[in-house]
Amino acid sequence: MTTGFKHVELYGGAITVNLPAGYGDVSNIREVPDHQEIYLDANGFSSIVIELAERVSDPSTDQAALRYHFEDIVDEQDTSKIWRTDVAQFSKVPPNTPCYTLLATTTPPPVQSGQVARPLTPEFTTVLLTLVRLVEKSTDLLVTINIPQIPGHQEPAPGQEVQYEQGKYGSLVDQGMKLMEEVWKSLEVRDWSLFAEE
Repeated sequence: MTTGFKHVELYGGAITVNLPAGYGDVSNIREVPDHQEIYLDANGFSSIVIELAERVSDPSTDQAALRYHFEDIVDEQDTSKIWRTDVAQFSKVPPNTPCYTLLATTTPPPVQSGQVARPLTPEFTTVLLTLVRLVEKSTDLLVTINIPQIPGHQEPAPGQEVQYEQGKYGSLVDQGMKLMEEVWKSLEVRDWSLFAEE
């Protein structure tokens, strides 16, 4: 469980954001693509990915672009369901910047007879995805929080009801939503030269 936040510099300080104190930089243990910053909960299985992607222009609306990016990150073998979408409220991005968010779940395919399940395979993963459309920079900034529900680990507290249809997501997802709200409040582009000019 996260108890506090730390100020983190991303992309060499070009972007700053507050992340949980217990989250560590994945690039310290494995290679991470240059367009991504990935932080992992040292005391659990949740992660946050900040990614700079080329702005998708095919979808007709910003909400369609949000769904496009979600479908792009989901494993094609997984079953997915988007439970809700909304407008995201950032404090430190330029006014009138289109920002949208969704809450979804992805479920891996069942283990086939004769196969052995991989250790720590999640029953399902909750995905909190936020899209910031930096139109002038031809960039889509994505923030993804992944919250795997792994049997025997991180299960709901006794007596805690989890009903996604009714908006009851459980304490792990509630923590993830608080983290996303902190990202919305704190994320700031400090050096716009990070983005290639057209």
